[in-house]
Parts: sequence; structure tokens; C-alpha cells
Amino acid sequence: MKTIRLQQLLDSITARAGIDPNLPENARRGALVMDYVQEAVNYAWTFFDWPEINHIEERIVLGAGFAEGGYTYESDYAGTVSYIGRAIEGSTFDQAVWRIKRVTTNAAGAALNIDTALNVAWNNRLTATYVEDSQNSPSTEIPYVLLYSEGRTPIGAVSAVYASNPDTSLAASLKFSVTADRLLITDTAYTGGNVYISFCEPVPEFTIASFDAKTSYASGDLAYHNPTGDCYRAILATTGNAPTNTGYWSKQAVPFFLGDYIKTSGLASVMLEEPGMENKSNYLTARAEGQLLKAMDDAWLRRGEVRTYSASFK
Repeated sequence: MKTIRLQQLLDSITARAGIDPNLPENARRGALVMDYVQEAVNYAWTFFDWPEINHIEERIVLGAGFAEGGYTYESDYAGTVSYIGRAIEGSTFDQAVWRIKRVTTNAAGAALNIDTALNVAWNNRLTATYVEDSQNSPSTEIPYVLLYSEGRTPIGAVSAVYASNPDTSLAASLKFSVTADRLLITDTAYTGGNVYISFCEPVPEFTIASFDAKTSYASGDLAYHNPTGDCYRAILATTGNAPTNTGYWSKQAVPFFLGDYIKTSGLASVMLEEPGMENKSNYLTARAEGQLLKAMDDAWLRRGEVRTYSASFK
């Protein structure tokens, strides 16, 4: 997918707005431009099922031994803590036969800790005694697919998981749960083998905090990399590894086809803060919406389809 550098978007908006972000008095306005770009990306990302960022891909499943046999699964969420439980098929919630994983994340969704309780009742999951157990062996792990893997497309919102290729067969969909760093297959019908995942790439996230080689970054932390002009998300805990190291970082890539919309929408937000510029802001907002609709029309054509109300014949 062709992308556009984040710094290019920021420079375009600040230049058209007459803002020099390097001047101390404009520091706050420069930071706001980053926020406006984030708002535009968030809105555009789910405006349409863009073919460049929505995929169905085959993935290798790890820890498949956990699903073999007649198991039942349960999941529950309480704030930033999620619970994934497994027991023999037919077990009741009050029987002390459950194996429960407790996944704790921060407010941004990054995993902080994973631990396990063995032979407890599902009903007692909140008060059970958990043991640090984040590195379970494949034979006992819930089958999973990592959301971030080096050399593979990052997985964001998941719409479906299939036992076989849905493009070539009548594929059975599988039950699943998503934690901070992985997709868990919680379906007793799954007995092993690769799966096909229908998903959207994660929405890019941005920060004005520059990368510091001396800083310890946790998985999920963001950093801006001045040499490349892009933001990166840590996919593993790291210190000293540059954001261009794909084993530790994932670039927050902005699709090129959304560039015009993001620039115009961001400029409209900047103008709205200027006294007497409301009319210009409204004009730019309408123009941005038109650019987004045009991008959607182009996406339909890239899929080999034509929207009937956008085509005219004489």
C-alpha cells in the first residue's frame, strides 16, 4: 500500500494555515495540528471498507494443542481486565474445573500482565488466586494468532475468523476473542491448522513525543521518529532499538489515497479556531467531505465495481 509521511501531512496543513510550529508561540497550535490529523484519520478509517486496509489473510495458529478435545470457553471483561476460561465440554460455572487466563491492559489497550488460575470455578474468577503464567507452553495455550508479527499485516478490528478460505469454499466461521496483543480462537470446532482472518488494519495513532534511544518503551507505546517523519508503535518492550527496526516497532502508516482529505479536514479544523474564519472553515469541511466521497468512488472502481449513482452516460 502506498503511504504518505505523517510529517508531510503536518507540513502541508501548517504551511497553508501560516503556522510555523518551530516558533515557541506556535508550539500549542503545532500540537493541535497533530490532533486534527488524528481526528481526520479516525473518521476516514471506518467511513468505507477501503480495499487497501481491509483484508482476508491466512495465518498460522500458535498453541493449537489447547483446543484439541471437547472444551467449552467463556470470556468476560471488567474495565481493563479480561478473563478467558476453558473447561471440559458440559462443565458448569460452579465446578472447580476451569482454567482461566486474566489479561490486564492499560487504558490504551496495551497488555500489562497475563496470569492464570487453575482448577477454579468460572463463577469465582474475580476472587480466584492467579499465578504469573504469561509464557505457557504450546500444549496448554489457547490457540492464538498474534496481532503484530514481523513481515505480516497488522491486525486491527476483526470481523470474522474462518476454518478455510472463504473465497474458494463455504467456510465455517469460528468463535474468537481479541486481547491486547492476540486473537484467541475459542471455538470447540477448531481442531488445528491455519485459519483465514477477515480484518481491518489498526487505525494509525500519533504522538508528538520524539523517540529517545535511552527510554524504555513498553508494548503499545508510541514514538515519533524525526529522521523518517512518521510515528511508530512498539510491538515488544524495547530500549535502544530504532523505530525502523520492524522486529520491535510497527509504523503508523497513513494511506496515500486519504492524504487530500486529511490535509483539507485538518486545515478546516485549524481555520475554525481563527477569528472570522468560520465561513472558510465550513467551505473546507465541505470540500474535505467531497474528497472523501471521491476516494470512496475510486475504491469501488479498484474493486471492479461501479456505483450506479456516480456513473452517467450520454
